[in-house]
Amino acid sequence: MKKYIKNLNLPAFLPDATYGSIKSITISDFKKCSIQGIVTTTLHIEDYIGSEYIKNFGGFKHFIGWDGFVLTDSGGWQVFSLINSKKHTKNFVTNSGCSFFSSRSGKHIFLSPEISIIIQSNLYSDVLTALDFPILGNAPLAKRKECITINTEWAKRSMAKYKQLYALSDTNRPLIGCVIQGGNDFELRRISAESLLELNFDLYNFGGIPMYYGETWKTEKEYRLFHEMLVYVSNLIPKDKTKYAMGVGQPKDIAFCIDFGWDLFDTVLPTRNARHGFLYVSPDESLGIHSYNPQNLLKSYINQDDLSYSILRIKNSKYAFSKDPVDKNCECECCKTTTRSYLRYLLKINEPAGYRLATIHNLTFYSKYINKLKINF
Repeated sequence: MKKYIKNLNLPAFLPDATYGSIKSITISDFKKCSIQGIVTTTLHIEDYIGSEYIKNFGGFKHFIGWDGFVLTDSGGWQVFSLINSKKHTKNFVTNSGCSFFSSRSGKHIFLSPEISIIIQSNLYSDVLTALDFPILGNAPLAKRKECITINTEWAKRSMAKYKQLYALSDTNRPLIGCVIQGGNDFELRRISAESLLELNFDLYNFGGIPMYYGETWKTEKEYRLFHEMLVYVSNLIPKDKTKYAMGVGQPKDIAFCIDFGWDLFDTVLPTRNARHGFLYVSPDESLGIHSYNPQNLLKSYINQDDLSYSILRIKNSKYAFSKDPVDKNCECECCKTTTRSYLRYLLKINEPAGYRLATIHNLTFYSKYINKLKINF
């Protein structure tokens, strides 16, 4: 059964527009990549320009010139990072909300569940997110349980404010999601999910970082998603609810998550990795260990070879004289106009044009990959 939310055909991948833009490319570039929507960061938008300004402008979409789908996060993850930063000892969380100092302006900010919903409403987002309280993995059990309690209470308050602003019977209302927390503790995840399901949100999100360690341009280590936890949490959520795996991820991990019921994904990986010359391409045996096939992880995909891909580290010296395109099977602007050698040169000298071309390619790759998954799952 195919799913849709707010004209978004699921499954779908949404790149992160952290400050209201995709780094290195224009909205026009972005549209050509055939991506359906974006995620933007509530807290940063509020801190840098203000949601009242965006509201007076006619909403976030009018402001940036985008007519696609927009999902806003709650600001919870950004606050979590600030609260646990050794540089910011005056930041703290109470039952009332989050009290912290902006790392940009230094001004004091108070973010409550109600304030977060108001900010997101001002942006005219398609999907709002309840303010959540992520768990620090090494925190004592009592503290982790307290986080779950606060997370649920904040979700209740977020929903109450949402119902003040919108009638649930209104088919044009923005949707609202909440975040299931619990870290790597199965029991806490169950408690969090069951308490949130009673509130009947439109979307249920997997919160926190569902991985052991990361595979990006910085490391050769194998990226390991916490597969068991993602499957477990997915099974806790009814099939008629949209399931959003926040922060996932690599193409093979998106394939895995879709196979086990997740619908929606966001990550900075394709754009951030592009700027560092870490490019996703069609299967290429010459790239050896940088080739991936997720077939051992999937339960139902019929033609799994379609999901194979490789990683091209374009800054490698062996591409210094390569006249080949980044990916001979790709029709994006980068692959149609630029050789590997020239793109390597642009990235080596930190030329913005190189960031733009590499970003266009990675986003186009993700768009094509998701389309394969839509057809086959």
